[in-house]
Amino acid sequence: MAIRIRTLALLAAALVSTILPVRAAEIVPDAHAAVEAEVAKRCKAPIFGEDFADNVDFNNDGIVDAIFNLGAVNCDGTPGGLCGNVGCPHEFYIQVAEGGYFLAANADLYGYEMKKRYGNMVLELKANAASCGRDDSEYCIMTIRVRGAQFDTISKK
Repeated sequence: MAIRIRTLALLAAALVSTILPVRAAEIVPDAHAAVEAEVAKRCKAPIFGEDFADNVDFNNDGIVDAIFNLGAVNCDGTPGGLCGNVGCPHEFYIQVAEGGYFLAANADLYGYEMKKRYGNMVLELKANAASCGRDDSEYCIMTIRVRGAQFDTISKK
């Protein structure tokens, strides 16, 4: 009986390891170029607005990261053509010390602000009310602290 259980456990472990491969985040040398290339796949003639890219250290590690607002893209003559009914796509890229960036998070937002709280920068995200568990027409304001690549919600209102 013990041999049969041990054999089944080894078989299960082998199946899980082959079915669920672990993938590391892809490092891109230039986040701006990577996002523009992705947009070019969706829009034939994209025009990137002034507030498309924001270079800011949002995870407080002393290295400048990047936030991309895809709502600032005029896609084939349509301003905000990549936006949906719950906001516009935003992509958050973290720069690594060895060089390059990885996509740490993305979200459909109506906007964001960087604010200083207790000496650290936090993201104040303006999202759809459903993000706060509501169904009204008011925005959900979420305060997010980022440490390393961990996004922690401090508050929702």
